[in-house]
Amino acid sequence: MATSPFADDERAVRSALSACDATRSFAGGALTPLEGGLSNRGWRLDERGGPYFVRLGHPEAARLGVDRASECRVLRSVAAAGLAPGLVACEPSLNLLVTRYVEAATWQAADVTRPGNLRRVAACLRQLHGMPLPAGVHTVDYAVQARSLEAELPPGDGLADELRARASRAFRRIEERPVAWTLCHHDLHHLNLLDDGGRLWLVDWEYGGRGDPLMDIAGFLSMHELGAAATDEFLGAYGRLEPADRDRLAEARWVFDYVQWLWYRLRFAGDCEEGGVHAERLAQRLLRCNNARSGYGHG
Repeated sequence: MATSPFADDERAVRSALSACDATRSFAGGALTPLEGGLSNRGWRLDERGGPYFVRLGHPEAARLGVDRASECRVLRSVAAAGLAPGLVACEPSLNLLVTRYVEAATWQAADVTRPGNLRRVAACLRQLHGMPLPAGVHTVDYAVQARSLEAELPPGDGLADELRARASRAFRRIEERPVAWTLCHHDLHHLNLLDDGGRLWLVDWEYGGRGDPLMDIAGFLSMHELGAAATDEFLGAYGRLEPADRDRLAEARWVFDYVQWLWYRLRFAGDCEEGGVHAERLAQRLLRCNNARSGYGHG
């Protein structure tokens, strides 16, 4: 009889828990698989002192641009600040992460614009961007990411050539302004927001690190396609955006979508499934904003 992949995963995570000093004592607890995650596996672990959230990371995370050692440093800082669930163990050599399990609802897209919620997210980002940068965290630079992904595109792609030229101009304008690098999340999708009814918890810090806070904001606004009124409400609550940053926000949203498009284009080339459809949708949105400075944040 074939072995279930879920059984293989459970054996692997129990082995990792047993190999870690901080988690060895509850490696035999009850594991409940959790849905979600494109490349990692997650469980709820019920054992004394729990419940806990357990993640077994993808073994090729580094190839996907994840720095596990940096992630651990970020998690220690944001958990101590109350922005993320309490950290129990983070062991890159075992691909293991264990945090406290938060009894909370995962946001859906509609939750982002429910009354008061934009202000709650803005408060979290304002706190995050005002924190000291932990030593040894990696830097996320979207211009560098774009160049790396562009190098993988096949030659003779007219659409890619057109968007690359626009992106080059947009990145130059963004880089003209002075940047105060801060601690950033870099993937503030609604599925990474947990709401316990009283507070928001930010999860999935794989791409957290030193970054441009303008791009952290632009990513949140773009992923949720927030229009002018919602953007103004969010920025008013955030309260830290400099005039030069506000002037470049539409371009920052455009280049965020461009980097997303590059990633989806390369990963789902010729695929008519969800990833390929999303790549096409991003392309159309990028093309509609014909100079990378209009259309973002205006409906």
